[in-house]
Amino acid sequence: MGIKFWLLTKKNIRKPFAVFLILFLFSSNNSFVRGQERWTLSTSLQYSSGSYQLNNFNKIIYLYGGAGYQTSKWGFNISVPMVAQSSGGVGQVGGMMLPNGNTSGSIMGSNGGTNSSGMMGNSGSLMNSQSMSTFGHIGLGDLYLYGSYNVFEDNASLFSITLNSFVKFPTANNSQGLGTGKFDVGVSATIRQTVKSYLAFADVGYIEIGKPASINYKNPISYGLGVGRYFDEGNYSLLLYYQAYTTIIEGYDSPKSISLGFNYKIDQRLTLSLIGAAGLSKVTSDFSFSSGLEWNL
Repeated sequence: MGIKFWLLTKKNIRKPFAVFLILFLFSSNNSFVRGQERWTLSTSLQYSSGSYQLNNFNKIIYLYGGAGYQTSKWGFNISVPMVAQSSGGVGQVGGMMLPNGNTSGSIMGSNGGTNSSGMMGNSGSLMNSQSMSTFGHIGLGDLYLYGSYNVFEDNASLFSITLNSFVKFPTANNSQGLGTGKFDVGVSATIRQTVKSYLAFADVGYIEIGKPASINYKNPISYGLGVGRYFDEGNYSLLLYYQAYTTIIEGYDSPKSISLGFNYKIDQRLTLSLIGAAGLSKVTSDFSFSSGLEWNL
């Protein structure tokens, strides 16, 4: 799966836009100061690579732009990227970076099962060798709209429950193999507990994936666990996060990843985020690195 950014503060976790990585569950569910309404702008750059269970190696760059609005109870974010890939055939599927079947050789056979050449189409290699060394697949990525609602919060114990949702709009350039051309939707719940300078959280969700003709997806349940620590009253923070899904492509590993994020509050309006992640299954990227900035307006 792709990777994401977080901003960890004393009372919340926040994901600017990044990456497809990993935390649509935390998109815009809190502000730095409780009760403060605010608009934000964000930008981030992500690089990832891996075979994604294809028969070649794919290098991927995402450049994101995003905007959001946050109140003490609810918030929303919108994020849209430009994408460059060396091979195509990989994109955002339900918030994850996965094979999308949109290549010159289909991942799945016409009957919906794995074809006799495994991940290979009848024509042999999914992409010709000339595309391996250059970013020849460039275009608009899928637009994501995230929403969150703070269901319960106890300021005395620093415990909270948040409901999250997202919709993926199929704006990615299909002719370049950057998307499925289908809508995805997802819902999730997150519980968080802060103790002094430490934070623990868990999330669980369900994703309805649009069904393209070229690949069979199963709708997964997602789950994740994370721990974090903030320093200097939240001006610095670290967050370790593990996320996994049930089977999405029949016969192949379910997506799993682990990531480590670092955040630095440059001033009252500007925050820098850095995050690295490693895929723990062959269907995900081998590794991903992202950096981003978020401005409070």
